[in-house]
Amino acid sequence: MYNSALNHIHFSPNEASKVVSFLNEARENLNKCNTTLKAPLNPQGDPTYLNMTILSETVLKLNGELYEYVVLGVQDVNFSGEVLFKGYRIIWNTPKNITTTGGQRIEFRIHKGSSVVESFVYWYIPFQLDSYCVSIYAKTLGLSEEKITFIFIHIEGKDLWMVLAKK
Repeated sequence: MYNSALNHIHFSPNEASKVVSFLNEARENLNKCNTTLKAPLNPQGDPTYLNMTILSETVLKLNGELYEYVVLGVQDVNFSGEVLFKGYRIIWNTPKNITTTGGQRIEFRIHKGSSVVESFVYWYIPFQLDSYCVSIYAKTLGLSEEKITFIFIHIEGKDLWMVLAKK
C-alpha cells in the first residue's frame, strides 16, 4: 500500500521555501479578498495558522511557541501517502470515491507500532473549498503521549497539509 514515490518525506530547503511561499500567498489572498465573489475565510477557519514562521526543516513558531512539524503536501497534494512523525506512522488514502461532486473522502490513520491509535476522515471537496479565498481546517488529536494537530489550508488551486506537535 505504501508507495515511497507518492510522498517521500525528506524535507528540503526547496520544500521549506514552498511552504513559506504558500503561507505568504494565503495571507495575501485573505487580505485582498473580494467579498462580493467569495467569503474571505471558512467559518471554522483560524487565520492564526497563516502566521506560522518556518524556522527549519522540522521546527516552526506559532503564537510565540515552538512546534515540530511535518509537511504532508504543499501546492499539489497526494490523496494517499505515509510519514513518520514523533514515533507515529501517519497513513492516509482514499477509499472508493463516493461523492458525485469530485470530492474525495480521505482517511487518516495514526499508528503506534502495529496498532491504530487514532483515525479521522477529511473531506476534500474543491467546489466547497473554492467558495472561500482561504479555507483552513484544523483537527487536533489527543494521543497517549501528546497532542498533534493536522492543518489543511486551501487557496484556489493549491493546498498545504501539515501536522504539528508542541516541542
